[in-house]
Amino acid sequence: MSVNETDENIERIIQLHRKFEKGKEVSDDELRETIEKMNIKTSLTLDQLVESFKLFHKGYNDREIANKLGDSRASRNVERARVKMGLFRWNDFITPFDVNKFLKAIDKGKKDHEIAELLGAGLSTVRTYRQVFRCHQLYGEPDIVK
Repeated sequence: MSVNETDENIERIIQLHRKFEKGKEVSDDELRETIEKMNIKTSLTLDQLVESFKLFHKGYNDREIANKLGDSRASRNVERARVKMGLFRWNDFITPFDVNKFLKAIDKGKKDHEIAELLGAGLSTVRTYRQVFRCHQLYGEPDIVK
């Protein structure tokens, strides 16, 4: 996927977020088409991604969404997919380490394993937060839902 295609897909999903926030109708087909073009790598099906998007906008948390999708163990997958769709919650930004040191290390071009060592955090934890902050930036730093 080219940079232009990525930008177009992000812009399309941002527009769908805005429609949902304003209470406007968004068809499942429109949502499905947009999410499909984003090519999100996840074990969730396209229909589950669409449902996750809608349930997020209805105020459900990740665990509740996973339960609604029929797999209570899928909350971590729901969380990852939600972030990739530009749906953020306050808890996504609460890090178990000094966030300023983390962001400075990223700005300095440090690798994940170097950051993990610097912060005394697990490698997968660092990867997760890097992705959250990267996606938040890609989506133009949108509002965060409590």
